[in-house]
Formats: sequence, C-alpha cells, structure tokens
Amino acid sequence: MPDALNPGPRILISAGEPSGDLHAANLVGALRDAAPGAQFAALGGGKIETAGALLLHNMLGQFAVMGLVDAFRVVRAVTRVRNDALAFVDSWKPHAAVLVDYPGFNINFAKHLKRRGIPVFYYICPQVWAWAPWRIRKIARRIDKALVVFPFEEELYRRHGIDVSYVGHPLGDVFAARELEGRFIEEGPLAGAGLVVSLLPGSRTREIERGFPVKVAAARRIREELPEATFAVPVVKDEHARLVERLAGEGGLDCRVFVGRTYEIMKMSHFALATSGTATLELAHFGVPMVVLYRTSAAGVLTKKLLLTTPHICLVNIIAGRRVVPELVYCRNHAEKIADMALEIIRDAERLEKMKQEIAAVAARIDSPGASRRAAGEILTTLTLNSR
Repeated sequence: MPDALNPGPRILISAGEPSGDLHAANLVGALRDAAPGAQFAALGGGKIETAGALLLHNMLGQFAVMGLVDAFRVVRAVTRVRNDALAFVDSWKPHAAVLVDYPGFNINFAKHLKRRGIPVFYYICPQVWAWAPWRIRKIARRIDKALVVFPFEEELYRRHGIDVSYVGHPLGDVFAARELEGRFIEEGPLAGAGLVVSLLPGSRTREIERGFPVKVAAARRIREELPEATFAVPVVKDEHARLVERLAGEGGLDCRVFVGRTYEIMKMSHFALATSGTATLELAHFGVPMVVLYRTSAAGVLTKKLLLTTPHICLVNIIAGRRVVPELVYCRNHAEKIADMALEIIRDAERLEKMKQEIAAVAARIDSPGASRRAAGEILTTLTLNSR
C-alpha cells in the first residue's frame, strides 16, 4: 500500500480497456511531473501500473462486454472488484478519484466515491451526446468536475450544471510520444506491397470473434476484384494474433498478422476495414480512408436505434458532423455489401482523395498534444483550491 504519511496527494484512478489504461498511464505521468510527491492506486492494466500506480485489480479483458447478455454474465465479478476497491478507499482515504472512460463501471463507481466525500473527476467522459443522453443526470449528481476531450462537449456538460474543462484529446499525446519503426516500414514484409488493406479486428476477444469473420469474407471478395491487394491485420497481443490467424484460415483468406505494429500498419495502409471505436481516429491521424463496421445482435441493432442520439456511430463522422466515411451497423453477414462499399471507394480516385482531405480535417482537431498535462493541471488546481 502507498505510504499514507506521504504529504503528496493520494489519487485513485479507475480505467478499463487498453485505450483507457494507456490514457490513464499518461495522466499519471503528467500528475507525477506536476506533483512529484503524489501517490497513485488504480483499477486498470499494465500500463498504469508501469507508470507508478499500485494496481488494485487488472480490469483489462475480464470485464469486456458486448451487449446486455454479456453484461449480466460479469455482474458478480464487477461487484466484487468494486467492493474490494471501496474497502481499499476506506482505509487509504484518497484526496481525489479520477475516472477514465469505461462508463459501464465508472458511473456506478462514482456514486460510491461521492458518498464517501471524495472529489470525483471524470476524464474522457461518457459519450452522452451520442447515445443514452439521460446518463448525464446521473453524472451531474456523482462527479465534481468533467475533463472533456471534444470541444462541443464543454457546453453540453456546462448546460447540465457540471463544472467542466475542455483539455483536448489524449490521442494527441499518444501520437507525439510514439516513434514508428522506420526499418519495418521501409524494409519489412509489407514494404513492396502496392495496395495494403488493413483489417482492424477490435481490441476485445468477443468483438474479434463476432466481427472478424465478416471482414475476412469481405476481404476475399475484394481480392477477387483486386488480386494485388495485400491484407494486414494489426493486433496488440499474441492471444489475438492466434485468434485472427485461425479465423482467417477458416475463412480462406491469406493475410499477414502483426503484433505490436498497429501504427506502422496504419501508416502503410491505403485503405482499412475498421471496427467502430478509437481505431477510427487513429486511422484518421494517418490519413487512411476506411469503411467502419460494428457487428452486433439483432437485439443490439434495435437497442442502438432506440438509444442512439446521433446519425453516426463512427467518431470520425461524429467529429466532422457529417458522413465522411461509410459506416454500417449490422447483425447478419453483410460481407458482400461491405466489399462493394470498399471497392467503390478504392476504384474512385476522386472520391478517395476527397475522403483523405476530409479525414485530415478531422485529424487536425485531435492531433495536438498536451491533454494529459492540461488534465493534470485541472485536477491539481482544483485540489489546491478545495484545500484552502
């Protein structure tokens, strides 16, 4: 346990999923730079632990869900983790808690933290502007300050009486810190490929199992029309590499799978079939045209129709405020439709160039670094004001 006698602020962090773990780790680094005596405990993953936080529970993977049925399966485990964390909170008595994305867990966690009188900050807030907007009323009751990452979120949160600051998108810090492997790009196995189509499978096992076979079938159809196409699949861990290799083999697709080379693959890609999520903003950073897909159940399609409050699911389109890239929410095998959408764009040089320009305009709005530093400043300034 961190030293309770240390005069530095004690800060609890709660994050889930790989992207949240990464952004939380960068935030811990920025907080440590600004307040060297700060101590951290966290729900998260390996990156936040490496950044210097005491890891209370590893949240990555075990609680990833897709849909209501999956959610019910993990309720007991989630409740146990929450209660363990709250027992730690009661003994450690943090000066603040910072929730990072992961609304399915964190909105409920905020309620229990607030009851204990702990100042609660929410960094990378739930996308209430996209779906289930009534959640903002809960958030307003349960947090002390919102640190939002899109400019248009600031007015929305302020309108609901929430203290809010726009700090910028944390991907800007990720891009600034990440150095691409030049040798892989210039001399690696894809260096001579004329048309690289990347297949982004998603970051969760269930997501890959459910959505990747359709991408495989669509890629086979694309290859029939464009035999020069090379298909590259970037994944974060070996477990997912084995999974996509098996699914590609079962689907009869010859593709190259790479672990830990996501940004290099994106840099080399001419086109992508992407799962909806943060990966679409990463592709935008590299100027990659794409078709964005989200596979769910029939009930999931209905749920999205009922809860979605924007006409788009893709962050690129949401930020642009219009349909820049094609997107499809589907519950059946729409491989042929997906392939046709991709082929139509790849073959139309004028449309392809226009899409690149519009994607670049979106990327310009998220690429600036400094979000972690600004978020850390807001947290420490608020704590200082509260201590007076």
